[in-house]
Amino acid sequence: MRRLAALSLVSVACIIGEDPVEELNPERLTDQSGAVFAWDCTQYSGCELRRISGSPPLPACAAGERPGFGYSWSRMISLDGACSWSFVPGWSRLVVCETDADCPQLNFLLVPDEFECRAGFCQNKDIAAYPPDELPRRFDMIDLCLGDEARRAGGYDVSDELRAAIDGACPPDDPEKKCVSLPPGCPDVRE
Repeated sequence: MRRLAALSLVSVACIIGEDPVEELNPERLTDQSGAVFAWDCTQYSGCELRRISGSPPLPACAAGERPGFGYSWSRMISLDGACSWSFVPGWSRLVVCETDADCPQLNFLLVPDEFECRAGFCQNKDIAAYPPDELPRRFDMIDLCLGDEARRAGGYDVSDELRAAIDGACPPDDPEKKCVSLPPGCPDVRE
């Protein structure tokens, strides 16, 4: 299951002094397309993305819907285009890293999710739930295979060959099952 935080989460806490959420989080996040975002975190409001120079344009949304960016996570953390509270297909990109310090820490949650840099991507530290030697689930594999592309109104340009390779590698009938092989040309996040 992928968790979603579209605009901001509220954490009920009251501390005096330093803010461990702010101190443990980077100020900027970079996704696999090269787009950058500001990453603003506090103990009281959680973390949210903010567009800055180098961020992609907002997605085009239907009348009455609010365009924006949010984030979701499971094995990896993804930066997602959204219209109001719904993901925009083809606008999710995974957060990339060079060191653990590049990775966001969702330590404001009641049950925190922490991430570390493995194979160039920010991956969940919960290795019991997300074993580092296994392939990810279908939705992460789609982002891995197509995430180097810049976001655009039409979403991903998926070739028939890549679509067939993803369908063959990742059970299309159950997106919660892990992929059984790595489609050609897709990054390998295993250790």
